[in-house]
Amino acid sequence: MQSRVFLQRIPCRMFLVALAALLACACVPKEINRYLGKDPKQVYGPKYLVDQDTMQFDESHPGVDWGMSLVWQGDHYLLSADQNTTPKQLTQVWQVVAVQDVPLLKAGQMFALGNCMDDGAPNSRVVAVVDYDPDKQWFDRFESAWAYDYARNAFLPYPTAHLLCFNARYGLGLDAPPPAATSTLPAIAPPAPVTLAPPASHPF
Repeated sequence: MQSRVFLQRIPCRMFLVALAALLACACVPKEINRYLGKDPKQVYGPKYLVDQDTMQFDESHPGVDWGMSLVWQGDHYLLSADQNTTPKQLTQVWQVVAVQDVPLLKAGQMFALGNCMDDGAPNSRVVAVVDYDPDKQWFDRFESAWAYDYARNAFLPYPTAHLLCFNARYGLGLDAPPPAATSTLPAIAPPAPVTLAPPASHPF
């Protein structure tokens, strides 16, 4: 009876907004649960893997027990934080601990993953969408950027005012971004790697 009275007091507009939010939340866990806690090798088909790199709690003491994966999903990309749950052991067991959807790239753009510096200090947790310029060793024009936050266990938007990201193609005589930087790739075609090769210790 009390709940019926309470609902009657809520303005119709507020009720519809609350209902829409509840429905949106109901869809999110199902998508997230497809990846969280799973072995990256099992949930990411190798041919759709765009790039991987390690990331650090402390840049001055690098380790190999945390990494990021960037995966082609057809109509978007998926960015994940991956953790080695068996550190210092010969057999490594990795799991996905956080995911972030990333929109398709536009023509002339590419990803910079794990190779950025913020105000002169390295930050391997940053993934940025950069405007590709073959003449620049360090990219300084950005569409967007995210960084993994260990405390919140999530990817959060990252400010780009003092950000620079290394151009791994600099000096190679390449005047166009790699194929993965176009928005016209067919959904079934895996893109080529865009930055550094994945470290040997990462799951793939």
